Amino acid sequence: MKPLSLSILVLSLTCAVASAVAQESWLVNPAEAIQFEGEAGYLAQPALRARAVMPLIDILQPEPVPDAKLKAPFAIAVAFRPQNDAPIDVSSFKVLYGGLKFDITSRLTQYTQISAEGFKLDKANIPKGKHRLTLQIQDAKQRLAERELRIEVE
Repeated sequence: MKPLSLSILVLSLTCAVASAVAQESWLVNPAEAIQFEGEAGYLAQPALRARAVMPLIDILQPEPVPDAKLKAPFAIAVAFRPQNDAPIDVSSFKVLYGGLKFDITSRLTQYTQISAEGFKLDKANIPKGKHRLTLQIQDAKQRLAERELRIEVE
C-alpha cells in the first residue's frame, strides 16, 4: 500500500471512530476536546465586541463566577434580545467549540429547542477540562451577535 493511501485509510478510520463516539450523549466528547483545542480556545483572548447595533446574547446559566468549576452535566440557559428594528433569525443560530470553532450546533439542538427568546439545556455533558463555546445568532437584517461561554469542568 502506498504511503498516501495508508494516510487516507487512517484518516477515514479516525473520522469513523470520532463519528461513532459523537453519537453518545456528549455535547463535546473527550477526544474532540483534544482534537478541536478546547483548552486552547478557553485560554485565548476574548474577541473584541463590535459597537454597532445588533442583537444581544445573555448567558443566564451557568452564572459567571470567577474561577468557578462546574460538574457535568450542568445547565446552560441563554436569552436572545433583538433590537427594535429586526427580530431574531433562529435559523442562523450556531454553537462553535474550542479554538478551532468546531460546529456543534446540531448536537445541542438534539436536546433542546432554540427559539427567538433563547434556549435552555438542562444537562450539558462536557468532559473535564477547560472549554470555550462561541454562541452566534443573527437578526433579520443579518447583523451577527457573538458571545463566548468559557467554562471549566471538574
